[in-house]
Amino acid sequence: MIELNGSPLLDGQVAVVTGAGQGMGREIAIGLAAAGAKVVVADVNMQTTEETAALIKQQGGTAWSVLWDVSDPDQATQVAARVHELAGDASILVNNAGIHRRGQFGEEGHVGTWREVMAVNLDGIMYGITAFLDQLKRTKGNIINLASIQSFTAAPNFTTAYAASKGGVAMLTKSLAVDLAQHGVRVNAIAPGFIETPQTAVSRANPDRVAFVMSHTPMKRAGRADEMAGPAVFLASHLASFVTGVILPVDGGFLTL
Repeated sequence: MIELNGSPLLDGQVAVVTGAGQGMGREIAIGLAAAGAKVVVADVNMQTTEETAALIKQQGGTAWSVLWDVSDPDQATQVAARVHELAGDASILVNNAGIHRRGQFGEEGHVGTWREVMAVNLDGIMYGITAFLDQLKRTKGNIINLASIQSFTAAPNFTTAYAASKGGVAMLTKSLAVDLAQHGVRVNAIAPGFIETPQTAVSRANPDRVAFVMSHTPMKRAGRADEMAGPAVFLASHLASFVTGVILPVDGGFLTL
């Protein structure tokens, strides 16, 4: 249990984590639970969602699993209502769900790729926040979005749609931080670097890609998915009570070079 002065850091909090069936989402959900939050684990894959919830319960935490395709605005509304029934009003919303698609801009199919990526990575966050906004206002809660180092810099690997979506996440985070401050709702983002997750498996199998990333990473290694949990717990907690509108890189120093 992650505690401060003898009490769980997130005691009494209700957290919702999207894309929590694997990778960073799973580790963030486990980390929030370890800090005392009750966690609603959401993903488009119900089997992996239930596996994450089971892991939390095995460690003594409280968790529920729900099916959620974040690109569907109607599902967002339904999930928000379900969360209220299961756990009460959400006080932490982690918008982690995302997809990564490559494609040469201008080639056949690039418009479809663009729309697919935006539907999940950017529209999905907007739908989720819209659905949970009343709950977050009542709890004076906080939102954590998952941005990327590609919110700040492009990469030579045909990921225009992905980079544009994550740039949008960064500015959505900042804009909402301004708009929602009057309601006591904080909005921040984590910008992961090169992290060992299923989503980066193809890149990690490419020696040239790995060499490029490592040449820009002072720590000279890929990050682990569980290394996203600490930043998320901090941003979700009262330790970050005066922190809003921040895009926090967790990248081994990639953006410093």
